[in-house]
Amino acid sequence: MSPIITGLLLAVGLSVFGITMSGRIGVLLAMKKENRLDNIPQRASALLRFGLGQKRMVDPEEFTPGLMHVFIFAAFMVLALRTIMMFVMGFSETGLVLLTDLGHPFWGGQPELLTAYRVYLLIKDLVAAGALLGCAYFVYMRAGVKPDRMSPSWEAFLILGFISGLMVTEFLFGGSHMVPREQTMPVATSNFVWWEPVTSVVGMGMKPLGWTAAHVLGVAGFWIHLTIILAFLNFLPVGKHFHVITGLFNVFFLRLGKDSQTSGSAKLPTPNLEKEEFGAATVKDLTWKQGMDLYSCTECGRCQTHCPTYITGKPLTHKAVNQDLKHWIWDHEMWVEEGRGPSGTAEPLPEIIGSALKAETVWACTSCGWCETACPVFIENVPRLIDMRRYQVQVKAEFPPEIQRVFEGMERQGNPWGLGQDRRDEWAEDLALPTWGDGGGPYEYLFFVGCAGSYDDKQKKVSRALVKILREAGVSFATLSKQEMCNGDSARRMGNEYLYQTMAKTNVETWNSMGVKAVITQCPHCFNTIKNEYPEFGGEYRVINHTQLINDLLKEKRIKLSQVMNEKLTYHDPCYLGRHNGVYDAPREVLKAIPGLEVVEMQRSKREGFCCGAGGGRMWMEEHIGTRINHNRLNEAALTLKHAEDPSTPYPDAADRKKPGLVGEYKEPGGKGIVAVACPFCSTMLNDAVNDTERGERIKVKDITELVADALEVKQGAGTVAPSAVVNAKPE
Repeated sequence: MSPIITGLLLAVGLSVFGITMSGRIGVLLAMKKENRLDNIPQRASALLRFGLGQKRMVDPEEFTPGLMHVFIFAAFMVLALRTIMMFVMGFSETGLVLLTDLGHPFWGGQPELLTAYRVYLLIKDLVAAGALLGCAYFVYMRAGVKPDRMSPSWEAFLILGFISGLMVTEFLFGGSHMVPREQTMPVATSNFVWWEPVTSVVGMGMKPLGWTAAHVLGVAGFWIHLTIILAFLNFLPVGKHFHVITGLFNVFFLRLGKDSQTSGSAKLPTPNLEKEEFGAATVKDLTWKQGMDLYSCTECGRCQTHCPTYITGKPLTHKAVNQDLKHWIWDHEMWVEEGRGPSGTAEPLPEIIGSALKAETVWACTSCGWCETACPVFIENVPRLIDMRRYQVQVKAEFPPEIQRVFEGMERQGNPWGLGQDRRDEWAEDLALPTWGDGGGPYEYLFFVGCAGSYDDKQKKVSRALVKILREAGVSFATLSKQEMCNGDSARRMGNEYLYQTMAKTNVETWNSMGVKAVITQCPHCFNTIKNEYPEFGGEYRVINHTQLINDLLKEKRIKLSQVMNEKLTYHDPCYLGRHNGVYDAPREVLKAIPGLEVVEMQRSKREGFCCGAGGGRMWMEEHIGTRINHNRLNEAALTLKHAEDPSTPYPDAADRKKPGLVGEYKEPGGKGIVAVACPFCSTMLNDAVNDTERGERIKVKDITELVADALEVKQGAGTVAPSAVVNAKPE
């Protein structure tokens, strides 16, 4: 070929790429430092499974598009080596001959190398064909189907054209070398060969053109191929396909959880308040990993499919947040990196809220975790928004006015309602419950009742039902009575990190001084906070959710359910029990153990469960924009129960490509039955939705604990057993 042309292409292409990337990298270096090099083996494992293995791409709700993307990704990985070969061919005529003529004497003396090269060519041919199939599929999706989650974009078609062009030119270049130069040459030179099946077919199609025309096509294909590679390379850092460069790095640097599931969505990062880390005011207050998250967003829209804010018309989609922040940074790189504003002089950076994002966008999030569960490159959306809330609350004191009383209630009375601390144990006045540290025991479990379980009238019934079950099973437990204080979850997720840390440290200090080792919770928010976030303050406890404990007691036959309930029931997964902590089976196993219950699943369930709207502190905020999230969820429950009664009832796809969330737009009264919950927030939100939609005659919302207590076969006198008679037993 031509070393001069090849060299010029490389010099220009790599120089422009280097200039662009220097700005992109400079911004990351200007952001806050963060250690993401801990636990290398776990990170390497995640990279293999989710990066190179593309495990999240083929999640059930997006299997076919994910598979097509895997085809394209595989082609990129395999053809990277081929690209190097083609540049070698451009510089070296010898390299061109050796890599295109497998009948060359060189290969005769290297049989093992020849076999390996042929296998590589076979893989290259197959993945290139797969990539063309993937490109055709995505052109059809964008031009024909037009899924809701895919924003219209000329850039997408350009990239698909680049990718298709690379594959086509590869086949043309290879096929041209299968056309015989002279008719006197052996016909076998253009015959089908197993190691390049697709290229062979292309070569057979080029044979009637003659060698000269085929050679011209091959040379054109070669130079077009190299040009597309370098053009594509330089387009990546200026568009949404930057993830081609950053995606694998982003997976490697993901936020690790406490276990091998590699999901850290259950735990928010803890700022050092003594170092005045009060949240994110400007983009420089974001960490370099949060910056890389922005670079890695593919705009695939998977985060929208079951996002409660997007589905119900709130001013928040995580895809849009990522793009707004990214483009603001790109438009102001010098400002971020060097502190020089648009005027060219030193200027302070503007705050994120007001320049790149609106306040209502930041406050809309319910922290349900769907966006992070669905994201194939592990973008951490929720912590970034919470950091912005922290600044708004702790520095600017600008937040939704209705949460002021919540903060005051937690500060003064240790609960978000602001009800008297001396009333915390009124729910149990006639139960003669043991109190931790009263001289009794030893007790195995601290029953952390929680604020809702202590003050909310509906949840008090759940607390009493759980006591009934624990006593029937002979579980050794005690409460903190009036000493109990809120765990601080809502304060943290509403941005009041100082209040949260104060409450967390106080609780941990108290519990550790009492020798608490294991905690029972009936609220997933308490469960998540104590299990995943308290360890950072020295609170290492064995934490068990009430549904897990009840399930264990049933399996060990320590309780028996005998009362028959002839009811239809659907279960609503709490986000902080299910998605954030992976507890899906225990609640369902408990429900299936209740005689007579017919359990039917909503479409949006388990991993794809839909939020009730209360998480992220939204329990305490008004919902003024769009439709109410709890209404959407209850509509689906009503439709599910109706469909169970009458299968002919239309049941739209929850993840409909044109308009996801259609199951939440059901307006009829629906079927008759029970919506089972395992969270006081969910109970409140869904009960409110029942009342708002006037479905109280048909639908009842009940905690799993209440259902179990109603079905419980109680031994003689078990419900009134004295505290001293409770045995010290383990539920596991």
